[in-house]
Amino acid sequence: MKKIRLVVVDDHEVVRHGLRAALGMEPDMVVVGDAGTGDAAVQLARAQRPDVMLLDVRLLETDGPTVCARVRAAAPKTAVIMLTSYRENGMIVRSLAAGAKGYVIKDVELTELKRMIRSVYRGDAVLDPKIAPQVISAAIAGRATPSGARAMPAALSESDVAIIRHLARGLTNKEIAVAIHRSPHTVKDRIEKIGLVLEARSRTEIVAAALGGGVI
Repeated sequence: MKKIRLVVVDDHEVVRHGLRAALGMEPDMVVVGDAGTGDAAVQLARAQRPDVMLLDVRLLETDGPTVCARVRAAAPKTAVIMLTSYRENGMIVRSLAAGAKGYVIKDVELTELKRMIRSVYRGDAVLDPKIAPQVISAAIAGRATPSGARAMPAALSESDVAIIRHLARGLTNKEIAVAIHRSPHTVKDRIEKIGLVLEARSRTEIVAAALGGGVI
């Protein structure tokens, strides 16, 4: 069995050691390193090329989105999951825009975190259900939308915007299909076309582009 190679980045040693111990017990996971600073995280990503990196949003000398962008440049195939206690809308949007494949709050159940890691490893994106509603609400109200935001692209329909909102909530294609009364195949096709319109390569990037551009 090929194991998911993980790296844990957090400036709290206890957190790093706890995650190493918990995740290392899984038969399909192996923690290949941990780091407490942004520079060490980038060096580790370059040296180990892990499949998934768990990255704290706040580090002592820098912030997670900056580190995430550097990690993605050093190891493009490494999927980054922001694992943090911070729920600020601006930080969430910055993390997604930097290329993070997920944003998860630290009070997540361990079983759920493991599920999210496996999901990201398969190429999916994850957004903690606890923060999705607030991000969408803030974006709609204009609080998380940067100045100069563009209007909804003409190529996107109201149905497409509804799909994006469901993506931000972390719904699967099947769940979205039920919500908008379409088939899962139609939803999958629309998500692919939405990605082309927003120049986004993943579900998380679609949400980040939609939030940053004022689409939702």
